[in-house]
Amino acid sequence: MKIFKHRTVLFILVWFTAIISSFADESFCENGFTYKIMKRDSSRVSLINYHAVPKVNYSKPLHIPSHVTHDGKDYNVESISRYAFQGVTEVRSIIIDEGVEDINSYAFDCCVNLESIYIPASVWGIGGALFGSCYNLTSVVVNPNNERYDSRDNCNAIIDSDMDELRAGCSSTKIPSSVKFIGSHAFYHCYTLEDIIIPEGIETIDEAAFFGCSSLKTISLPESLVELNNTVFNGCNSLTSIYIPKNVSKIDDCNIFAGCNSLKSIVVDDANPYYDSRSNCNGIVRKSDSALIATCRTTTIGNDIKVLEDCCFYGTIIHKLIIPSSINRISNYAFMQSDEIDEIILSPDNKEFISPQGSNAILSKDGKTLILGCRSTIIPEGVEVIGVNAFMGRYSKLFLRIPETVHTIGCGAFKYCNTLFELEIPQSVQLIDSEAFSHCLNLKTVLLKTSVDAISSNTFSHCYNLTNVNLTENDVEILNYAFSGCLNLKQNTP
Repeated sequence: MKIFKHRTVLFILVWFTAIISSFADESFCENGFTYKIMKRDSSRVSLINYHAVPKVNYSKPLHIPSHVTHDGKDYNVESISRYAFQGVTEVRSIIIDEGVEDINSYAFDCCVNLESIYIPASVWGIGGALFGSCYNLTSVVVNPNNERYDSRDNCNAIIDSDMDELRAGCSSTKIPSSVKFIGSHAFYHCYTLEDIIIPEGIETIDEAAFFGCSSLKTISLPESLVELNNTVFNGCNSLTSIYIPKNVSKIDDCNIFAGCNSLKSIVVDDANPYYDSRSNCNGIVRKSDSALIATCRTTTIGNDIKVLEDCCFYGTIIHKLIIPSSINRISNYAFMQSDEIDEIILSPDNKEFISPQGSNAILSKDGKTLILGCRSTIIPEGVEVIGVNAFMGRYSKLFLRIPETVHTIGCGAFKYCNTLFELEIPQSVQLIDSEAFSHCLNLKTVLLKTSVDAISSNTFSHCYNLTNVNLTENDVEILNYAFSGCLNLKQNTP
């Protein structure tokens, strides 16, 4: 039996060593470039990383080779992987040699001193967010013989020739009038972009197209525009006003202006049949159901608005929230990342919700479900359910004792509540849903008096400073990832 065990251990060691060796053999380095051999074709490699070489003169263009020789064997460089050049600050100019076929997303992320790049005719695949944080990039040139992409009219951008879609741009990009689409993440983290004219002919601005363009002050949208997709202007901190043209018929529900902290004016053209900014609300309202879908810090909720839609206040800085009598539905996701609300005022004439005096909270009409809380909320007696995302990022006290009447704590109810230090959950609680206290970065001690059957997945995930979890029951099942990322957790005592 002992011999069998020794042989088993020896076999495992040999097997493990073989696995490690096989991984080691998959990649190699030459001249600062790290390549990974493609499994489907051992004669082809992907460029996965680059480290600056001391003797290289970076005042001259860096050539990304299409062929490389290692240990006497020749390889074709097929692609440039995600983040391959991330943070390489030495490079100022890049020429991609003929033969490279694919450039993946984020390939040149944070190449802050990159000024110019040349794309060869062989490239047929271009990922998103290609030039994020490339502050100094002003020249983007595609070989005129490339059949898939072009940089027409010296536009300093990469354009999909068949789709007329601008895939990647920079601060010096001039969008040609022949372009119809601005692609996903096209100007992602283009921090030095201050103003841009979107020409007539553009029909769609895709997801996160101007995400993180923190210096963008003005943008003019054309009448040809039909579609604005998710997070398109998120993080445009310098943008002060925007005008939505009359033909826009599709705007994603997730607040397209999240993190636009200087934005004060949102106006929809009066002739738009799908959206409006009624009563000068400085927001976007969907006409079909009078739902507020996008906001800024000056947005007001008038009596002609009925619904607060998913993420409508996502990432919006507001301190005082006034909800009129007309509101009949508040999405559980309406105030995600809107974590500076200090005061909530609900019209006493509202027929769907109540706000008990002194609570600074929105409750269901029967007073049993807390739907929305803020930094100064006092949870009223009689509350049985703390709803989904009710306090996300907004609970401001060091100690939280859940009231004895509560039996359910909803998904994400106290997620991102970084002020929270100590938590006590009473025996009345029967369900703690997923992510209820996840990412509470300063939460240190949890006392669970509850007799819940299980602690759900990710309930306390990424509570990095969580040290003590005291259980008063022996038979509580802890599901996978319930305490994922809790690196300082020392005890879990029944």
